[in-house]
Amino acid sequence: MMEPKVINWCCGEHPFRLRIGEAETLDDATKDGIADLLYRLQMGRDRGSFAYSPVRTREVVDCIRLGLIGGGMDASEARKLAVRSWEEGDFGELVVLCITVLGVAMSGKEHDQPGKPEAGEATERE
Repeated sequence: MMEPKVINWCCGEHPFRLRIGEAETLDDATKDGIADLLYRLQMGRDRGSFAYSPVRTREVVDCIRLGLIGGGMDASEARKLAVRSWEEGDFGELVVLCITVLGVAMSGKEHDQPGKPEAGEATERE
């Protein structure tokens, strides 16, 4: 299993991870799933700032909350911290945090890294 990623953000330093249960919950909380959410979060870059990403507040707070739960935090504490981040943090920073959490969850796993296969023995051609 993938280890949580410890991230330093506006509410301190905490481990984040989206396991399958958290990913499915976030899928259900978004219109078109987490891949679309990641795409929309990244659209802010083209709009001049991540603060202009076309996402809903609830999507950002849920992504942070579920990432904290997957990282090992109690659900009620994760909710409090996610809501506090909305009140204390910069929206653009929270978007970047969500991009990181989703990117790690959707990236290749350590045990399944692509690589160049060993070359076979040369054969003669006629």
